[in-house]
Amino acid sequence: MRSPLPASSFRGGATGAPTCMARSSPAAERTGVAPAARTPRTRTVAAGGDSRLFMGSLAKGFQVLEALNAAGRPVGLTELAQLARLDRSGVQRITHTLRVLGYLRQDPGSKAFRLSGRMLEFGHTVLATDQLRERAHPHLEALSRRTCETVNLMELEGDEIVYVARWPSVHAVSVDLHVGSRLPAFCTAAGRAILSRMDPADALARLKAATRTAMTPRTVTDLAGLRAALDAARELGYALNDQEAFIGDISVAAPLVDRDGQPLGAVNVAVPSPRWLLRDVLARLTPQLLRTAAAINRDLRYL
Repeated sequence: MRSPLPASSFRGGATGAPTCMARSSPAAERTGVAPAARTPRTRTVAAGGDSRLFMGSLAKGFQVLEALNAAGRPVGLTELAQLARLDRSGVQRITHTLRVLGYLRQDPGSKAFRLSGRMLEFGHTVLATDQLRERAHPHLEALSRRTCETVNLMELEGDEIVYVARWPSVHAVSVDLHVGSRLPAFCTAAGRAILSRMDPADALARLKAATRTAMTPRTVTDLAGLRAALDAARELGYALNDQEAFIGDISVAAPLVDRDGQPLGAVNVAVPSPRWLLRDVLARLTPQLLRTAAAINRDLRYL
């Protein structure tokens, strides 16, 4: 029987009494790391429309769902059409259909739409059937308890990484991400760790095709710099990110691979720069991360 989903499935944290390592920097703890903004992911229907198998009407339905998800609040019909970049009459038909099917709720007074609880069924099934997540869970929970810092499990989807498990830090400082959050792979430690285990030509092709928009003044976006970062990750066995995705956030990640050495995902530890110096992350957290990744990889051989 499959075990219940852990407290970290959506927004919870590690359970049990943690045995935290000593803080590496004497700097006073702050709350200056800004929460991660929810980025709209609405795609244009033209993407993939050159295939005869592509269903434009179905794609428009997902555009509406993604726009509503990105808004993160109830949205009226006119605004929803603007957010989804579709005509109002089409969005009216889509929202009516989704409401009848039970995937949307509509406020009887304001007439605004929001996602229904039925959407949770999909997320639960994704998590419950993810074998990488199941095998990695006890190791990541143990790492979280030892370090008392944020520990994440990510997988690559297209040119993004998606968070499939997360144990937030016990400290106040933490980037506001959750299971299901997505970030560009090119500028994250987890994304680079995964790409470093791919064929170099394939990894470079993915980087060339990706939209490489700087997220902070520190973000490396040029291909030469990214190729050097992947080369370093291949040699060291881990990837490092020093405030390239979020100002004030340092992340180190190690790849998780199958029995043939193909990447399945990555585990990372993320800490705030006000409490951690980069040299201390490398000296104190990286060895623990690598031991955890090695233990998970041994388990993954039996998938």
